Amino acid sequence: MSSRLKILHVASWYPSEVHLSLGNFVERHIEAVAKVCDVEVWAPIPVKGSMSNILKMRKKNGTEIREMHGQTWTVRRLYHEATRPQLVGVARSMASVASNMDWTPDVVHVHVSHPAGSSAVAWAHKWKVPVVLTEHWTAYHDFKSVPWWRRRVIRDVLKRTDAVCPVSEDLGEAMTIAAPGMDASVHVVPNVVDTDIFKPATLETLAGVPVGHARRRMEKHAPERILHVSSMNDDQKNIAGLLAALAPIFDQNKKLKATFVGGEKAGLESYKSWVNDHGLTDHISFTGPLNTEEVVKHMQRHDVLVLNSRKENFPCVIPEAWACGLPIMSTDVGGIKEHLSPGLSERGFLLPKDATATDWMNAWNQVRQASWSTDKLRDYAKKHFSPGAVGASYNKVYQTVLASRLT
Repeated sequence: MSSRLKILHVASWYPSEVHLSLGNFVERHIEAVAKVCDVEVWAPIPVKGSMSNILKMRKKNGTEIREMHGQTWTVRRLYHEATRPQLVGVARSMASVASNMDWTPDVVHVHVSHPAGSSAVAWAHKWKVPVVLTEHWTAYHDFKSVPWWRRRVIRDVLKRTDAVCPVSEDLGEAMTIAAPGMDASVHVVPNVVDTDIFKPATLETLAGVPVGHARRRMEKHAPERILHVSSMNDDQKNIAGLLAALAPIFDQNKKLKATFVGGEKAGLESYKSWVNDHGLTDHISFTGPLNTEEVVKHMQRHDVLVLNSRKENFPCVIPEAWACGLPIMSTDVGGIKEHLSPGLSERGFLLPKDATATDWMNAWNQVRQASWSTDKLRDYAKKHFSPGAVGASYNKVYQTVLASRLT
C-alpha cells in the first residue's frame, strides 16, 4: 500500500479543447505534486454549443491518463453545458464523478477559487478532509470591481479553506484584504519552471573552438539581444509603453535587436505599424505565439528579458529566463520584487512601477555594463521554482493541514 498522500486536485482553470493554454501553470503545479503524492485531477469546463459538441470533447480527452516522473494519474475534464449561474453546471459535473468514487482523498487541493471552489469545498467537508487553495487570480488587487455575488462566493470559499497558497506574498496580502474573515494559514508557493527544459544553451564548438551565443555569454559580451515574452495584451503588459521606452535605447545602440514573442498574430498589427512608423523594423521583430521548445531557443539566444507590466502576480517567464541564464529588466509590480531587488542586482534590474523612458535608458546603461553569472541565475531558479522544490513545498503544506486536524 502506498504511503504517499492521495491528493484530489480540482482546477477552475486547466488546458482543454475549449482553451488549450488556460491554466497551463496549474497543470505544472499538479505535475510537481505528482512527484511526491498520488494525484487525480478534476477540471470542470463549461462548453457553449450543442450537446453533440460536448460529447465529442468528452470522448476526445474527457479522461486522460498522464505519466511523468515514473508516476501515472488520471485527469478528468468534466465538460458540461455552460449554464447561468455557472456554479450550477460546475456542481452537476463534479457530482456526477464524486457520487461514484470508490476512494477518499487525504486532501482536496483547489486551483483558483472560482468557479470550482464552492463544489470542491462542499465535497471535502462531506469527506471530512482539509482543503488547500492555490490562487493565481490578479483580480484580488481590484476586488471591488468583481461582481458582488462572485465576491460573496469567493469569500465563502476562502473562509472554508484550511490553507491558502498564493503564488506571491503580494497576492496573499491582497487576498487577506479581500476576505477579512479568512482563517486559513497562508503559505506562498510560486509557479513552476521545468528546469530540465528551460536551461542554458549547450556550448557548441567548431574544431574545438567555442562558437555561437553560448560563447558570447561565456566571454561576457555586452548585451545586444533583448527578449520579451508575454500574451502581448497591452492592458496588462503595456507593450506600447515598452516600445516607446526602447526606441531611444535603439537610437543610442545601433547593434541592438529585440524580439517580441507571444500574442495572436492578428493582434500584432498595431505594434508592427508603430515599429514601422518609427523606423525600427531593423531592430524589432514579432514572432506571434510559439511552443515551449521555441521559447527556450529564444531565451538561449538572447541576452536579457524585459517586462513593462502594469500588473502581475509573479509571471512564469521570469524564472524561466533565469533557468536559461538570462537576467531580467522589469517594472516593480505584483510579487516581482520578492525575487528581484530594486535597481541593479545579481538577477537583473527592477525599475519603478511607472518607469519612464528616461528610467529605462538609465537602467539599460547600467545593465549593459554589468556581468551576469549564468550558474547563479540558474541555481536560483532551481532552488525556488523547480518541480522538485515546488512539489516539496506543497507536500509540507499538506502535512501541516493534516496535522492541524489532529490537534
